Amino acid sequence: MKVEQNYNDENVKLHYNIIQREEHEKNATAVVTSEILAKLNVNVESLPQKCQQILLQAAESQTSMGIEHLDPIALSLEQSKHLSEKLEQQYEVLKLKQKNAELQTKIDRNNKFLADLRKDLESSRKSLAAPNPNPDNIQEHIRQLKQKVASYEENCEKAKMKYTKLSVPDGVLPKSLMTLVSTLATLNEEAASLKQRADDVALARQARDTFNRLRR
Repeated sequence: MKVEQNYNDENVKLHYNIIQREEHEKNATAVVTSEILAKLNVNVESLPQKCQQILLQAAESQTSMGIEHLDPIALSLEQSKHLSEKLEQQYEVLKLKQKNAELQTKIDRNNKFLADLRKDLESSRKSLAAPNPNPDNIQEHIRQLKQKVASYEENCEKAKMKYTKLSVPDGVLPKSLMTLVSTLATLNEEAASLKQRADDVALARQARDTFNRLRR
């Protein structure tokens, strides 16, 4: 019971102190307002309502800043402080904008790289859709196909290295890159098939020449 009584007494004292502090702040604001008007030689009752509100705000600002008198130097320092904080915020915003611009440049560069890969992919599709080579040009066709396979391997490795640096999981890689890998495997299979066909053609020619010699 005694503990509860002490607790209530503490609450009453705390509440009283809060009321006293609010009254002190109001009185201080009133004093500052009076000082302003006295220096201006103006009666507050004769001022418009809007002017009275402005004076009240000025007095509250002076009280909150702990300025006892209207000191131009103190006001200038306070304004400089606010200006410095504002400039610092603007500087941080500019740094973020610069980082965004750098990131956008990297994105544009990667998009251009992928666009070139898509162009090569389309060229390869057209090449695969072309008529099958005949025995007379199959060696040249194999040579060209090997060059394309080598080019695709190089481009594929470059693309993988770019996305490895970005730490992109395999599950979210661009479809164009996955298509490129798939096309590379298709080209390798096509090159192996054409090589087998070339060997078969060369073997058939050798057998034909041997048969003709035996007939003679």
